[in-house]
Amino acid sequence: MFGAINIRFFAIFKTQVNPLHSAMLIVHRGTSNRTTSSFCAEGFLISRDIIDPANKYSEASKPFAEIPAWWSGFLFHVLNPRQLSLYVYLSLLTSRTGICHPTTKQIRQDLGLSSLTIVFDAMAVLEQFGFILRKRRNIEELNSRRNVYQRPACEFTILRLLEIGKIDGLLRPTPGFVNEMSDESRELKEVWLRHAMSNGYARYDAASDDEKRTVLIDFLTTDLSGRAIA
Repeated sequence: MFGAINIRFFAIFKTQVNPLHSAMLIVHRGTSNRTTSSFCAEGFLISRDIIDPANKYSEASKPFAEIPAWWSGFLFHVLNPRQLSLYVYLSLLTSRTGICHPTTKQIRQDLGLSSLTIVFDAMAVLEQFGFILRKRRNIEELNSRRNVYQRPACEFTILRLLEIGKIDGLLRPTPGFVNEMSDESRELKEVWLRHAMSNGYARYDAASDDEKRTVLIDFLTTDLSGRAIA
């Protein structure tokens, strides 16, 4: 399934505009290898032209750390700044091999935290919320035993957040928060749902807001169980 959305295809995906917006998206691809687009809503124009074509983020900066663009509508409500900093830090370290094993002392120093307790507390939340997997292992090259960290499938994280009530069936943060999700966040979320659920999306789309959570949990549970390695 689609674990992350490549931002370079964002303008193409934006063609799936919600008709309720009474809006139109115009996408142009010219010979200069530059994609531009504009979003016209009630006479308001937003230019999608690149600000400086000669100063674009390039492939030369690899390896990259990927964070799903469609998480933008809830991530900053589900995690507090320290937890988010730790998640981004671990994402950076796991970007090349899929796992990392920094010591808690190294984490505290790299993030500029005042105590190891802060690291332990933030790590516990990331694990509880399904943002990381943690296991104690022998690190042969270091001749030591350490915690090893892995980022799980995005679907695993979403399932965990749904199960513990941190997001609802519309992928909004809960409880008691009316999230005015940006148009971009909403559209990115819909792109992922349509691609991830495929034929199952029709059932999800037809469900009431309250039922969407159950439909999504059922789908993700089945999807993840089908990936289990024998």
